[in-house]
Amino acid sequence: MDTIKDAVSFNRDYGFYFDHSLPFDLEVTSKLETAILYMEDRRFYCHKGFEMRAIIRALHRLIRRGKISGISTIDQQVVRISTRRFERSFARKAREIILACILNLHISKRSIFDYYVHNAYLGYRMQGCEVASRKIFGLRACDLDEKQASFIASLFPLPFPKDVYQEYINSGLHPMTDPNDLIKFAENIAPRWSGRVKYRFKIAQQAYDFKFRSL
Repeated sequence: MDTIKDAVSFNRDYGFYFDHSLPFDLEVTSKLETAILYMEDRRFYCHKGFEMRAIIRALHRLIRRGKISGISTIDQQVVRISTRRFERSFARKAREIILACILNLHISKRSIFDYYVHNAYLGYRMQGCEVASRKIFGLRACDLDEKQASFIASLFPLPFPKDVYQEYINSGLHPMTDPNDLIKFAENIAPRWSGRVKYRFKIAQQAYDFKFRSL
């Protein structure tokens, strides 16, 4: 538990050394943060690390599609990232839930969320939204428009592939400003990834009409 708390606290206290540009203020939610909350955990500020509704939804998906997904809260993903435990097992999932609930007793929701957006793996050589925003669009995370923010938010479950990144950087087209152009560019390199991210990107753009209860 101490390892997780120290990691979150370090990110909160020293993020400015790494040029984190998102405002650390609950009353000011950036376009990117809004899109991430919408796609990853819409009730993040309403629960304490554990969301029964997510488990019920995941069980429904298991029955309909034969696979389970979308069960983790942002808090649980923070536990996974900071402990670097990624094995697929019920024991790991149970441990994540317990630690996420304990973490909520010691660290603020804002600090937990800030750690998540700046430390999640978003693609080849891209750890966190600040790095991804600069490498993909040449912009700070706080300067992304709604479409660019929606694209970055779509990368959390679908990290930017290495082969697409290398082709993109060396193409002479970098940085593109329109995510639709980037998705089209990737279609011939990673068609499955581009199709999936295109679908999530479309959904993410609905975030700006959504009213979060706690924000």
